[in-house]
Amino acid sequence: MTWTICALLLTAAVVLGAGPLASATPETISLPLAFAAGAVLASLADTLMPEAYEEGGPTVALATAAGFVLSYLLATL
Repeated sequence: MTWTICALLLTAAVVLGAGPLASATPETISLPLAFAAGAVLASLADTLMPEAYEEGGPTVALATAAGFVLSYLLATL
């Protein structure tokens, strides 16, 4: 049920983003983008991270942190 609700919200966000918010200012669009990023992190924390920890042990936390740092560095280039 949770993922069905998420799928419906995502569909609504795509329609809204492609329509009325297509020409919005960066300040206007920043909140929905931050919300979407939080939803992605929530889905990762709910599905992928527990399985990765179960298979890889505590070193998975270091790999996760390294991935975040690398993506931050690449985004700021």
